[in-house]
Order: sequence, then C-alpha cells, then structure tokens
Amino acid sequence: MGNMENIVCQLSDRCRKRAIPSNYRRKVIARKGNCAYLSEHPISIPTSYNKIFASSWIDKDHVVVGTKCNKLLELNVQNGSKREIPLMRSPYPREIPDQSAGIHAIALNPSKSFLATGGVNVNDLALYTLPNYQPYAVGEFHHSWVFGISWITDFMLCTGARDGNICLWTIFDIDGFSTYEKDCGIYRKTPIEIVNMKEIEQIRDVCFSKCSDKLASIGYGPEKPQANICILDILKNQKPLSTRIIPLPRKEEYIVITGHDTKPLFAIGSFRHLMLVDDRDPNLQNITSIQALEPAQGIRSLTFTDNLITIGASKTSLLFYDIRNQSYLTDNNASPVRHTLKSGYVAETIHWHMYRVESERREPSDFISIMTHCYDESGMRLFAAGGPLALDLIGNYAAMWE
Repeated sequence: MGNMENIVCQLSDRCRKRAIPSNYRRKVIARKGNCAYLSEHPISIPTSYNKIFASSWIDKDHVVVGTKCNKLLELNVQNGSKREIPLMRSPYPREIPDQSAGIHAIALNPSKSFLATGGVNVNDLALYTLPNYQPYAVGEFHHSWVFGISWITDFMLCTGARDGNICLWTIFDIDGFSTYEKDCGIYRKTPIEIVNMKEIEQIRDVCFSKCSDKLASIGYGPEKPQANICILDILKNQKPLSTRIIPLPRKEEYIVITGHDTKPLFAIGSFRHLMLVDDRDPNLQNITSIQALEPAQGIRSLTFTDNLITIGASKTSLLFYDIRNQSYLTDNNASPVRHTLKSGYVAETIHWHMYRVESERREPSDFISIMTHCYDESGMRLFAAGGPLALDLIGNYAAMWE
C-alpha cells in the first residue's frame, strides 16, 4: 500500500497509451435542426422487469439495461429479441442487503472490451468481457449500494456508493489486489485506492472527465439534503489525492452528474434544477443554476453532445439545453423542444389507482420518468428507458428515438 501512488501513475500511463480515442459522432442528432423531429419507437419489455435504471450501447444492434429488480438484460433494437445476462456472484458471497437497490450503473470501457455493472450483491462491482458477457471479476469492498461507475482509462475504473466511498479498480492482475478463483473462473478484486471524505456520507453518482482528467462525484454529507460536489485529480501522482469539496447551492435531491468530452464542464441534474460547473474555477464558485421547465420536474439522466445537453426528466419528457445560448432549445414557434412519451407500462395495482385519483393523470405513460438514455455511435439514434418514479409503482419503459 505504500507504493499506491506509483501503481496509479503506472497504470494511468499504460492505459493512456492503449486507450481508444473518443468518438464524437454522437452530435449528429443533437443539433438544433434535428432534435425537434425525433420520433418515438417503443421497445416492448416484459412486465416482469421493473424500472430500467441504467443503459449502454454494446454495438449498433444491442443495448444492455439494468433494472430495479436487479436484472441485466440485452435488447436487440433491430428485431426486438431479448436475453437475460446472469449476474455475477462472489465465490465467497457477502451478506446481501435486505432491500435491493437494483442496477444503477452500467459502463463500457473506451475500447468496448469490458462492461462494468453490479452483481447479485448490489454492493459489488461486476466485470464482464465483451462481446460475449464472459464473467471476469467481482470487486468487493463497498458496504452499501453502488450508485455510480465510470471508466477512467481503458483498464481503470471507479465506483461510488451509498457508503460514501469512492473506489479505484483495475482489470490488471496485481498482487494484493486480485485473486484468481479457479473453481469459478473469475477474479476477486479489491480496490487499488479508496477515497473516503468525512464531508460525504453517501455518493449518488460519479463521472470522469476526459477533458480535464478529473473525477467528479455528487454526494450527501451528514446534514442531508445538503449535497456536495467533489472533484479529485485522480491521475496525478499525489498522495493523498488532491480533492476539492464544495457545497452545492441548493438543498434538494441531486441525482446525476456527467462531464463534457472536450470542455472542462460538468452538468448536474437535481429535483428542480440543471446545474453547470466550470472546472477551471479552483473554488468551484462558477456554478450556473437553470430552473427546470416545470416545477419539481426532476432531472433523472443527462448527456452532453457538443453544445447541447439532452435531459431525461420526470413527467415523461425529453428536453434539450443549449449551453452556448444558455437556454432551452426551442422550435420554430419559440416553444421549448419537448418530446412527451406515448408508451410505457405501469402495473394496475391499488397504488396506481390511488395515484391516478390524486394526480388526475390517466394514462400509464403519464407516470413514466426517463431514468437513463444514451446515443449510439452514429449519433442517429437515442435509446431512452425508465419507469414510474414512485417507489410503490411497478412498470417499465424503453424506446428508440430517431
């Protein structure tokens, strides 16, 4: 452990040399002339799957999704076929939490040779080799649900969890951090670095910026709902890691953070606001706060595509924010471009009937939130998925927008 900073630095150098350059073709859709004309093409999901929390394109035909009911499912967007991918279990299983949070994160490394997600135990990290989803390793350390996963290089990644820890992992077999289990043919891994900050008790999401080589996270301190943004110079050869922790200006629920590929800029989605954080400011005081289009709308997912931010929101909306003009994208009538869902499944339980009466919403799609979305490499297709936001409602949603 005494040479940890050297391990991190050496791994970083090796990964930089072999990393695959980012593909910026995603910006094809996210241009002003294209966003207004997207059409929804629903994808049928079996009713046994509840709430899609995470998604990622595997190739031009397949998307893999993770659900609240702790299932990993591959969807063929061309022919509609589906297959469930078995979740990984540690050779020495730890106690599984009484309440399963499900799979909140799925991330592919830049070369798309590894997929990182959760395991049977929602506190674990699971690594698969692609394209065949061959089980490779289980990462064990977190003591509560893993909420965020982000690749730092092609061979290094990080996790953030509800236990307040940020863990750094590598796929390399390093003595002391990796053990091969012959009986089941997978590695058991422990973190090569653990970051624990007294100001943070729960990590809600993590994101690595390709532009600034920094890792950002959002999390809650002891005085919830006060949230903080934490930025770490993860690739610098420093011990301890250089860390900046700044309270976010509004006391509300923060859900998601994402980084721009070519600008030192992070976007954060909260219950009522979109926030932009300029990483060039050493004190992180340059935070732009943008009101959601509807009161208490709730931003559930975010992606940067050039100068536009695609927003997956509660209340059934896909929205777009133009960071250059500092305004929501508008159509020819100067109205915000807003795509409203027309599909989705919600189980007709007593809770659903109660919500219908209380909210005066009638259709199942009225209850759906877009909890995850991602562009394919061509930039011509946007996959969006989610389900009903209320904890006691069961349902799902998936569609292709193009």
